[in-house]
Amino acid sequence: MLRAGAARVCINPADDMFPVPFLMTDFGLEPMQQEEKYDDINCRAIFVDNGNQKVLFVSYELGSAPAFPGYLKTISEATGVPEEAIYITATHNHTSPRYRANQIKTDEQRVWVERYEKILYDAGIEVCRKAVETARPAKFAYGEVPSLVNVNRNLKSFCGFWVEARNEAGYCDPTLSIMKFVDEDGKLIAAFLNHATHATCCYMLKDIDHKAKTSGNFTGITCRFVEKYFGEDTVALWTSGAAGDVNPIFSHGLQYEYPDGFTTQVQYPDGTGYMMMEYVGRRHGVDCVRGIESLTEYTDNLPISMISENVNLPGQTCVDGWPPKGMDFSIVRNGGNGPRDYSKNPYGAELVPGLVPTQVPSDKPIVMNYRLMKIGNVAMLFANAEIFSKIGRKMKEASPMKNTVIVTHLYSEGGRVGYLFDEESADILLPMSYGGVIPGTADKILVEAEKELFRKIG
Repeated sequence: MLRAGAARVCINPADDMFPVPFLMTDFGLEPMQQEEKYDDINCRAIFVDNGNQKVLFVSYELGSAPAFPGYLKTISEATGVPEEAIYITATHNHTSPRYRANQIKTDEQRVWVERYEKILYDAGIEVCRKAVETARPAKFAYGEVPSLVNVNRNLKSFCGFWVEARNEAGYCDPTLSIMKFVDEDGKLIAAFLNHATHATCCYMLKDIDHKAKTSGNFTGITCRFVEKYFGEDTVALWTSGAAGDVNPIFSHGLQYEYPDGFTTQVQYPDGTGYMMMEYVGRRHGVDCVRGIESLTEYTDNLPISMISENVNLPGQTCVDGWPPKGMDFSIVRNGGNGPRDYSKNPYGAELVPGLVPTQVPSDKPIVMNYRLMKIGNVAMLFANAEIFSKIGRKMKEASPMKNTVIVTHLYSEGGRVGYLFDEESADILLPMSYGGVIPGTADKILVEAEKELFRKIG
């Protein structure tokens, strides 16, 4: 008999942990601190038991999945679900508290991180336990609908610079994949949602009261929309697909072009980005509700099998002496930032120093964890990487199963891999192309490894 359960646990910082003691810095803009919460950040879990195999799907509304050593073993001991059947992911939320180990410079920051990571650690165990405890007889359905809330974000500017901006002519996959679990009375237990979009709405923006805030981003708004529609005891768990080069239709700025070739990213006025986040989240939520309601053909026969292996990808590193001291590629963009300042650049096109090929191949490969699950009539491919949308398309085309879902930002003991540029994007010079995997080398490797996974799983 198929059984399913689900749960949701809040992972906000405590009230006395604001402001977050780390500066959000990007695009060369004035650094800002997150001063309070806009809405709740959550961790969600779905538990599935077909009588032979137990599975846990976990999604954190964070920039990346928590990197706690031995976490799968800890959750397995707490729930009875095998380690290899626990899939922890992140929504890649850019408005969660954002910090990295190399940013910790003071005792205050160290204490804050230890305290917040304790919240995250405990929440993951709690949400998994609750999901298992709430399990009841269930039926399963799968389907796909379009959700046109995403757009390719790599644009060649008027003067030929690569910028992060709306590229309506670029490729992105609008498919919203839905796995639906209902109880014997037809009430929704949980919906597993997957869509290829960066959760970047209102990133680096302030609300109308001129404060930067933590949020679950548009994906969190979407999940709450679904949960309120179907009932508060319902869980909508969102995962990111092949969205390495895809943003929401409204993200964190507009690209202004000028006849003399200058280009600059201009931020929205305070408050506007948060309204756009609400708009995208609610619109995506409507697509999710309609998609969920359209699924009416159920089964309680849900065979599950899974396999995992590590894949070596060609790595690259910076040439000696690069980047220059004090330069961080994460804050480098072609063109200007903010309204154009003619006093600083009256001559037209501007190229920020540093965005030139400065990489050399590395002797050390980048190791990506690649996992395949067959659940009923659905194939799920998991990766601890940010996969470009065309690679995702190639992965789906190579799959022997019609229903194939790609899930990124997977928890891995080895950490995250970073961006995987497709072959057609190998010449794009954006900050994401520096370090990590050599752009344009992952396509064939991932497709061949995928075929091998399907061969082995049978």
